[in-house]
Amino acid sequence: MGCRKNLTTLTASERSAFVNAFLTLMDDGTAQGYADIHAGAGAHGHGGPAFVAWHREFVRRFELDLQNIDPNVSLPYWDWTQANLNSSGTQSLIWRDDFLGGPGDNSSGSAGSFGGFPVTTGPFAGRFTRKPFDIFTFPGTGGDIAADMASPDFNVFRGIEGPHGSAHVFCGGDVQAFTETCRTPDFWLIHCNVDRLWAQWIKDHEGAPGFEPYKPVSGGPTGHSLNDSMWPWNGTQVPFGVQPWVNSPEIVTPADMIDHLALGYRYDTVDGCIDIKPLKERIPKEFLPKERIPKELKERLPKELSPKERLPKELGPKELKERGPKEFKERLPKELKEGGPKEFKEGGPKEIKEGGPKEFKEGGPKEIFENDTKSFTEGGVFIDPGLRPDLTGADLAFEPGVSTGDVSRLRNDLLARRADLLRRR
Repeated sequence: MGCRKNLTTLTASERSAFVNAFLTLMDDGTAQGYADIHAGAGAHGHGGPAFVAWHREFVRRFELDLQNIDPNVSLPYWDWTQANLNSSGTQSLIWRDDFLGGPGDNSSGSAGSFGGFPVTTGPFAGRFTRKPFDIFTFPGTGGDIAADMASPDFNVFRGIEGPHGSAHVFCGGDVQAFTETCRTPDFWLIHCNVDRLWAQWIKDHEGAPGFEPYKPVSGGPTGHSLNDSMWPWNGTQVPFGVQPWVNSPEIVTPADMIDHLALGYRYDTVDGCIDIKPLKERIPKEFLPKERIPKELKERLPKELSPKERLPKELGPKELKERGPKEFKERLPKELKEGGPKEFKEGGPKEIKEGGPKEFKEGGPKEIFENDTKSFTEGGVFIDPGLRPDLTGADLAFEPGVSTGDVSRLRNDLLARRADLLRRR
């Protein structure tokens, strides 16, 4: 989900991405198409309750077109109630040569990222015009907006259409002209802020008794009631002869516009924005998949086992025998009984019970633990089952650092214990 930020907080790369995507839409005629829609909308999107809802859909669609150019772009907003200066108060973070253009008069059109678009008609055709102002001047209107935001009544809140108009007039030029305003980035920055204020107002008052995020539910002008369709996103009901691509197959109503999160974007001041970078960029290099297997283990893996393959969740004896390193396989039970050292094979668990000395076979573990019940029940040499030694030595076969000599010594110790048990009988 994209995050719309205050344009003063954009990084250099974010600002550049927005500028480049916007200029692309200027060059291919898309921005002019939006200007035509805005000119045709008239009272459908202005001067009534649907002002905020109509422009929310309008701005959202333009942002989607920007994202078709660069998926990482989100529209920034301009909080025109503040001067937006740098920390030293000497430079504007908006009116600068690498963004909307610096202050002052420049008829060459060279200043600003969006320069180079001369007037094409009228007495100033072929020329570049600019309204001079200094960086300390801004529309203000903070007091009016605060009053609108404080009221839980939607009819009071929608009064922000007035302060928003002050921002248009302040900028002058195309952004002040109703039919051409969408061709400038200022328009989108202004209306992105209006949209943010609606989202913030809903968040501030939702849950209050009788609160309605939009009204009227019915009885308003055409296109302004809660469930009215809004031109031009109402199928074939297009009342004006604008460009054909304006026609929209779906129906869009003010009710569809109330939840901005459902439309796929957030605001930094309303919802909070976590800068979600691609996962690969956020994970330290040493923890990326190709590095997740420790070096010492990777060196012991067979070559055919790629580091990118996941090991089984529960790596049992079978997998260890078939896929484990050579030195590990040599310590498995099967190898200990069948392919282990000679001295172990000659006196291993199988030989103890089947091929060992006669006296052991006649009084082996089975007889000790099953037949000599008297010694066990009378408090003799009873060995708790949980403490009985592993006569096969299989558990030790999996222990790192246990040699065949250790296993042999264990066997001898077991034989000594057996002899002691026999003596006590």
